[in-house]
Amino acid sequence: MNLRTNTLDIAEPVFADDHAERFWRDGFAGPFPLDIDPRRVRDLAERMADIADGRRHSPVYGRHSHRDWHLVDTELEALLTQEAIVEKVIPILGKDLLMWRSKIFHKAPGASAIGWHQEWGLFDGEEIGNSVPALRPAAPEEGIWDLTVWIALDDVTDENGPLQFAPGSQNTRVPWKKVPMTDSAFYDEPFHGLAKEEIVRRTEASELLLDIETTGWLDGVDVAGISRERLVDHLEGRFRGLQAKYTDFRPASVSTATMPAGHFVIFSERTMHGSPANLSDRRRTAVNCRITKSDTLVYPGRLTGEYVDGSNLDVRGHESILVSGSPLESRNVWRLPAA
Repeated sequence: MNLRTNTLDIAEPVFADDHAERFWRDGFAGPFPLDIDPRRVRDLAERMADIADGRRHSPVYGRHSHRDWHLVDTELEALLTQEAIVEKVIPILGKDLLMWRSKIFHKAPGASAIGWHQEWGLFDGEEIGNSVPALRPAAPEEGIWDLTVWIALDDVTDENGPLQFAPGSQNTRVPWKKVPMTDSAFYDEPFHGLAKEEIVRRTEASELLLDIETTGWLDGVDVAGISRERLVDHLEGRFRGLQAKYTDFRPASVSTATMPAGHFVIFSERTMHGSPANLSDRRRTAVNCRITKSDTLVYPGRLTGEYVDGSNLDVRGHESILVSGSPLESRNVWRLPAA
């Protein structure tokens, strides 16, 4: 259990007693162990991998999504709201906390890298070219109001696409630019190994690429007569026509979060992070949750009837979970953790 600084090629254990100090210095802390039976971790890993591989439709969002399955799966909710996590977040953000988002991060063998990126705390969908803030902090001038907890459901090794950080980068807002989506940090070529019929099905169901609405992309196309090659060319052209985020970043040092299943790291989304390709024959399934101060307004668009967020999901069925303290923003939709 360690975070290894690749440029120095040494192992640096991270101890729990000074984790808040390390968080503010490096932008991340951990790994820490969860309080959970390893068999339950394996069961959750299987379910989350099945959701990703099977392109399951979310009952919350009515379409394929990796987001917020804790609102469907009570065991996942229990995992993300447990004391072992909350007690590590309180010294950093304070005692009044909402868990407002989770996401499955599933890297199958051969899955592509996710490039270096950072998020400055609004979660507005800028990575796919949108600008619809998901959070409105009460005091943005006071600094970090949100952080991420990233949990390994499978063992994370050097070879299977581990999470990586650039230590100290949370203190600098790195410039980025919009590029064709196919050149962005998040584009994962979605056609490999698929027959033409499956490409058509996924396109029409908006299951081709996460968070991208493709339902109408085949309107006017002779689906029966077009070849697979021309179909892929057409769809790649549509992806190239979308603008997405790209950060040209060369880290001075890199810390790689290898850890056993059932462990987690905490980091600020302002910390430059990414993950290399999965070069192994084993999957790497993980899940994260995002925790914000409870005086933050979650999905402010709801107040004006704007329910589609920056990831093209309708959030009318969404609710936050109060994991500690009091709900200081009265306009949020929230509940307590399930019993």
